[in-house]
Amino acid sequence: MSKKSDEEDLRVIASKIAQQVGKDVEKKIGSPHYITSKSSTTDLVTEIDEWSEKTITDYIISLRPNDEVVCEEGTYVSGNNNVRWLIDPIDGTTNFIYGHPGFSISLGIEIDNETKVGALYVPLLDELFAASPAHGTTKNGKIVEVSKTKELNKTLIATGFSYNPKFRETQARNLIGILPNVRDIRRVGGAAFDLASVACGRVDAFFEYGLSPWDVSAGHALVKYAGGEVMTIDQLESNDFEVNVLKCASTISESTITVAASEHLIDQVVELIINSQTSS
Repeated sequence: MSKKSDEEDLRVIASKIAQQVGKDVEKKIGSPHYITSKSSTTDLVTEIDEWSEKTITDYIISLRPNDEVVCEEGTYVSGNNNVRWLIDPIDGTTNFIYGHPGFSISLGIEIDNETKVGALYVPLLDELFAASPAHGTTKNGKIVEVSKTKELNKTLIATGFSYNPKFRETQARNLIGILPNVRDIRRVGGAAFDLASVACGRVDAFFEYGLSPWDVSAGHALVKYAGGEVMTIDQLESNDFEVNVLKCASTISESTITVAASEHLIDQVVELIINSQTSS
């Protein structure tokens, strides 16, 4: 099987899984849930997250028994080939609990340690995003592209806040340096949803501090194959930053700031964020 056909097979499989599981998750909205917290009182998980994760993993294993699978809630399946799945069974669990539309089922796939395929389903909006090198990025089957906005002061930027109270305080202060320089900020509460929004031009750019690989992987593919770029900022010392083009989400750490935008905006947004960090 060729590399191209394997990527396309993975895109089709991931899309079907994301949509099928997402439709079942949607049916659970409004029902009583067993809710617990993880890293903080704002970092929530329900029994539906765990059900979704097991269901997705079982699907993958049944169809792709040799692939590696890494999931948010702790499920791990070792693989013996070059394919790695990064799964967020419900990205935006708080939104799911409240019945807010900003949650999604997110499946990203790396091949040879490079993001190649992404599928993401937003149940309450009935939006299925899919991406691969040959396919480009689609929303409900139609090709989408990132925003064509070029001026920073005309950008609508999505962001999110850490679960760590100390980091949340710092991030709020950093917005003081960002807000006067952009059109506005949007805070939906789901990084995967935000990255999909960059891919389809719903927002012009996105940044967030301290994401995990499964938060980013599918959205990375969506942005990348919609003509955008995803970059990372890592603060080495007080005013020293390392900026890189993201190759795969597996490499990001808790200290990484993930940034996504079009090629016209990405450098401007990165510079704005760095300046806001420096002055905070």
